[in-house]
Amino acid sequence: MKKMILIATAAALMSAGCQTTKDNPNTAKGAGIGAAIGAVAGAVIGHQTGRRNEGALLGAAIGGGVGAMAGNRLDKQQKELEKIAETKRTEQGLITKLKSDILFDTGKADLKPAAVTNINQLAAIMKKYPENVLTIKGYTDDTGASVVNNPLSQQRAEAVRRQLVSAGVPAATATAIGMGSADPIDPAKTKEARAKNRRVEIEITVDESKIPKQATK
Repeated sequence: MKKMILIATAAALMSAGCQTTKDNPNTAKGAGIGAAIGAVAGAVIGHQTGRRNEGALLGAAIGGGVGAMAGNRLDKQQKELEKIAETKRTEQGLITKLKSDILFDTGKADLKPAAVTNINQLAAIMKKYPENVLTIKGYTDDTGASVVNNPLSQQRAEAVRRQLVSAGVPAATATAIGMGSADPIDPAKTKEARAKNRRVEIEITVDESKIPKQATK
């Protein structure tokens, strides 16, 4: 009887998750990842209680529902962020890109006044999603030596992080990394290509345990 209840519960949760993902493939990705994680966790608990299969099934259903919710919230956040800065969806979450020429003067790591305004607008959106985990990466172009570019990229990433935190993003959820001239968007040695490569990217991933409970209802 307990097995039948577990299966019925799992089926209901999976059905709800499928309905949610019909309109959005990104939400479906979140559901799939959540289901996989939930299945593993459920199988471990099930093994400890002598009900491995039932535990995996229920864990997959619950994990899928949480994963779908995470994906749905990322989609919603993307729509808000892309009104302010270029934002794209990835397998892991979101990436918001800020051009360094807009943020900083050449060779400097002090934010321009307009950049402060833009970052504050981004922070106002990001702090509405407590599950966010931010990695702020600074990039330079390939002109100049690494001994200059590497610390400059770190300082720029830290400047963006400080402003996000100042505007209300929890400090513990944001990390700054200097990438120097690594991972260029355009490898060409032209002025236009180098302008693309000078940037700060905010990578957003999700800690599903911090999704507000009311959002999952």
